[in-house]
Amino acid sequence: MTPSTGDPLAYMSASRLKSFLTCRLKFYYEKVLGLKSPSSPNLQIGKAVHAGLEAFHRAQWQGEPMSSADALQAYQEAYTALETEEAVEYGDKSREDCLTTGGRVVNAYLESELSKDPRSILGIEVMLRSDDKRLPVPLLGVLDLVREGNVPVDFKTIGATPNLQEEAWANELQLSIYHLLLHDATDETPAPGELVYLVKLKSPKVIQHKLPAVNDTQLERLRTLMDIYVDGVKRGDFYPSPGMHCRWCDFRGQCRAWTSKPKAA
Repeated sequence: MTPSTGDPLAYMSASRLKSFLTCRLKFYYEKVLGLKSPSSPNLQIGKAVHAGLEAFHRAQWQGEPMSSADALQAYQEAYTALETEEAVEYGDKSREDCLTTGGRVVNAYLESELSKDPRSILGIEVMLRSDDKRLPVPLLGVLDLVREGNVPVDFKTIGATPNLQEEAWANELQLSIYHLLLHDATDETPAPGELVYLVKLKSPKVIQHKLPAVNDTQLERLRTLMDIYVDGVKRGDFYPSPGMHCRWCDFRGQCRAWTSKPKAA
């Protein structure tokens, strides 16, 4: 692993906040020291699928509809390009099987009614930043898709049919952040967010989940957790949080050697 350093207080994002709340020591290794680890097959598939759908939606946005064959080609090219950027540890999985799995998922989306959504596209891979002084640090986020009415749409590539209630809870912070960013960018109240699950089964599923509007309680919880993040980083509270997530953590070796917290950021 080649380390690089980063300032955890330069900005906050959904991934930084969720990482910090899950395990502060992993956050330190990953987000502060910038330690890199090989990409997993699931992450590789997810990134490439997102790239294929991005190409498809961008063509729609530009008024030049893309054929299914071209969208699949964009996915395959993205898969190969990602491999050159970051090594993938396939383990007992084969590259060809992973490539085929992602291709089936992309094709399932292209054949679904969601690919023909009549709502206009306002933005794709939209990077937003809020410097609202009421927040402890700047807030950043990249929205997969924004549709007519300021509807944030996020794509989730997953391995099993989701429990929608659990997924709504697991993604609450992300959607609350999108709400704040869209509100700051447009000065309008955003529409409720949508999650689109791309389920990697032998016969893939595409499930659209329209969530309730983000409420004041959720926004207050987000702001409180942001304050906890900033306070913890300033104090250098980077300690291990043993749990189920340790099973797929790439930093177990470093964690076993941990004896005391690093210096404050």
